[in-house]
Amino acid sequence: MEDQINLEQMLSTARMILMVLEQQAAGYTNLTIPAHLKVQLDEKRQEVTSLEARLSQLQGQRPESLPDNLPRYNDVFVGRKQEIARCLEALSPEERGWGVVIDGIGGMGKTVLALEVAHLARKQALFDAYLFVSAKTTRLSTEGVRQETLALSSLDSFCREFAKGLGQTDIVKMTDATERRRALLDALRGRRTLLIWDNLETLNAEERDMIAEFLRKLPAPNKAIITSRRRTGESAVTIRLDRLLETEALELMQAKGRSHPRLAQELNATKPEILTALYEASGGNPLALDWTLGQVAHKGYSISDALERLRNAAKSPDLYGFLFADAAETLAGNDRTVLSALAVFLTPAKTAALADATDLAITEIQVSLERLVTLSLVNDLDGERFGLHPLTRTYILAAVGGTDTVVTAPLSGIRFDSAAQRKVLRYWVDFAQKYGGEGKDAYQTHDKLEAEWQNLEGVATTLWEVASIPGTLKDQQAAQMLIDLENALSSFLRFRGYWDEWVRLAEWRYQAGKALSQWSDAGWGAYHVAWIHYQRADKDRTASSGDQMKEMMERGGNLRDKAFATRMQGVIAEQRQDWAEAEQLYQEALTIYRKLGNEKREAIALNNLGGFARSQGDYDRAESYYKQALMITKKLGFKEQEASHSAGLGHLALDRNRLTEARTWYEHQLTLALEIGQQSLVADAQQGLARVLKQEGRYAEALPLALTALEIRERLRDKNLDFSRQLVEWLRRNTGIE
Repeated sequence: MEDQINLEQMLSTARMILMVLEQQAAGYTNLTIPAHLKVQLDEKRQEVTSLEARLSQLQGQRPESLPDNLPRYNDVFVGRKQEIARCLEALSPEERGWGVVIDGIGGMGKTVLALEVAHLARKQALFDAYLFVSAKTTRLSTEGVRQETLALSSLDSFCREFAKGLGQTDIVKMTDATERRRALLDALRGRRTLLIWDNLETLNAEERDMIAEFLRKLPAPNKAIITSRRRTGESAVTIRLDRLLETEALELMQAKGRSHPRLAQELNATKPEILTALYEASGGNPLALDWTLGQVAHKGYSISDALERLRNAAKSPDLYGFLFADAAETLAGNDRTVLSALAVFLTPAKTAALADATDLAITEIQVSLERLVTLSLVNDLDGERFGLHPLTRTYILAAVGGTDTVVTAPLSGIRFDSAAQRKVLRYWVDFAQKYGGEGKDAYQTHDKLEAEWQNLEGVATTLWEVASIPGTLKDQQAAQMLIDLENALSSFLRFRGYWDEWVRLAEWRYQAGKALSQWSDAGWGAYHVAWIHYQRADKDRTASSGDQMKEMMERGGNLRDKAFATRMQGVIAEQRQDWAEAEQLYQEALTIYRKLGNEKREAIALNNLGGFARSQGDYDRAESYYKQALMITKKLGFKEQEASHSAGLGHLALDRNRLTEARTWYEHQLTLALEIGQQSLVADAQQGLARVLKQEGRYAEALPLALTALEIRERLRDKNLDFSRQLVEWLRRNTGIE
C-alpha cells in the first residue's frame, strides 16, 4: 500500500506527463485533435484527479468532490481479521482480478464485512471514489422481516446509481442500457474507484450473468466487492464467510450489551455455558445472534427463552424465513434429498456416503452439491467433505418434520420429503449393526463406530424425537430403529466408556419396547440401565431398573431373558446384603443357563458366584468359581469375560497377599483390556497393579498406574472412584510427588 510520499511522487509524475500531453494537444483544435491523443488526455486527467483525491484523504481532508456514498457505519464489528486481510489484498493493484466476492448463508455479515473493508480502504486512501449500491429487498428486525421499497433489480439500475455517484449525469440520462454500460466503463478508465455491489442473490440469473460480464471488463485499477448468498465471481477472489469464532461471538454479545442496559444485565446474570449454547445454536451467525439478543433487549425475553426460540424454527419463522426461504424455493427434488440427508449427518459427509445413504447416483449427488454450495446452503470442506451450518440444519429438520414453520409466511409451500430423512436414518442404523453387536470379535470394529459416534448419537436423538416417546407413539418404524440401534451399540458404548450416553439410549430402548409391546426389548433396555447404575453404586436406580427388567421379562421374555432377570435380581440382593437370596438367585440363573447350554452366560453366572463367595471370605470356593468361568470363556474366545475373570482372580490373590500371583492376573487382565479397549477393565487392572506395587513398597512406580485408573474412573463415575482417589492421595503423600 502506497504511503503519502509515494502518492506525491506519482502525482508529480502524472502532472508532468499531463503537461506534455496538453502541450501536444495545443497544436490542434477540438475538431482536429487525434482520437488517441484525446483518449490519453482524458485518462491522464482522470488519473491526476484520482491521485489528488487519494492524497487529500491521506492528509486528513475529505473534499466534497470525493464520490463517497458509503452508509453510515454505526454497527458493532468484531473479528474477521483474516477475511479483511484477504479482501484488502484482492483490492490491491497487484492482484490481477477485478476484486472480491463475499458469499455465505444469510446473516453471516457479508455486507458488514464489505463496508468494514471499504472504510479501511478509505482510511488508507486506496481509491478515489467509494460507491455502494444494494439490491437488498428485505431486512430483519426484532419485529420481523421488513420490505425495502427502493431495491435495484438489474445491471442497468446499478450502472445508473454508480454513474450518479460519480457525477456523470450524461450517462444517467442515456436511454440505451448497452451504451450506458460502455460509457460507465469509459468513465472509469484512469480512475481508481471501489464499487460495492450488495446482495446480488436477489437478482435473477440473467442479470447476475450480465453483472459478471461487466466486471470482467472493469478497467484496472478499479475494483469491486460483491456480496451474495450465491457463489459466483470469475476473475475474483471468493471468500466464503463462515461462523464467528466463539471468542468473537462473546465479544459481539458484550458489545451489544453496552448499548442496551437490560441486555447487559441479562448477559452478566447468565451462566457461561448458556452463552456457549447460544453461540452453538446460532452457529456463530452474527445476524442470528443479533436477532436473539434483540429479543432480550427489546421484547423482555430471558436469554434462555430467546435461545429456545432460536433452536425452534417454528417459533422463529421470521428469522428462518429471512435466511432460507429465497434459496429453498429454487431447489430441485434431488437437492432437497441431499439437504435432508446432510441434516442427519452431524459431521461432514463425503459424496460416496451420501450416495449410499440416499440411493442417488454419485453424479446426481455431485450436481446437487454443486448447486447447494453455490446457494451457500452447503459448505464444501477439505477432503471433499460437505456439511451444513447449524441454522440450516435446524431449518431443514423443521421443514422435514412439517412443523408450523413451513406453513408460516414466508416459508409457505416449502416442503422437504421425510422419506429421504428416514432413508438416511436407516443407513446409520444399518451402519451400527454392521460394525457393532455383541460378538467375541466385535471390538475390532469399534474404531469405525468411534469415528462416526457424533452421527450415531444424533440419529438416536432424531429417532427418539420422531417416535415421540415416552407418550403417544407416533412412529412405530422409528421406535423399532431406536431399539435396533441400542442393541447394535451397547457393546461399543460399554467398552469405550460412553456410559452417560448409553444410559440415555438404553432408557429410550426400554420406552420404545414398551410402546411397541415388545417386552423382551424393553427388558434388555432396562437391564443395560441397571448395569450402569450398578457400576456406579447407585443402589436405588439399580433396583428400580432391575425391577423394570424383571417385569418386562415376565411379560414376554424367553427363558434366557428370565434367567438374566433372575441374575440381575441376585446383584440387587447382594447390594442390599441379602446374602442368602443373592446366592440363591445366582444359582437359579446358573441352573437355567446350563439347561439351555448357554456357556457364555453360564460363565457370567459363575463369575457372579465367585464375587459373592469372595465377599463372604470363602476364598477357596471363590477361586473354584472364577477358574470354572475362566476355562469356559477361554474356550469360547470372549476376551472381555476372560479379562473380567482374571480381575476376580487378581483381587482374590491380593486378598490372600499372594502378590506375585496377583500381578500375573492383573497383567493378563490389562493386556486383554487394552487389546479390546474396555475402559473400565483397563482402570481395574491398572489399579490392581498399583495396589500390588504399593504392597511391595514401590510407591513411585504405583502412582502413574493409580493416576491413570483414577482418570478413567472419574470419567465413568465408577463405583470404585472414592477408593481410587484415596489410593492416589496416599501414594502422593508417601512419594512427595504432586
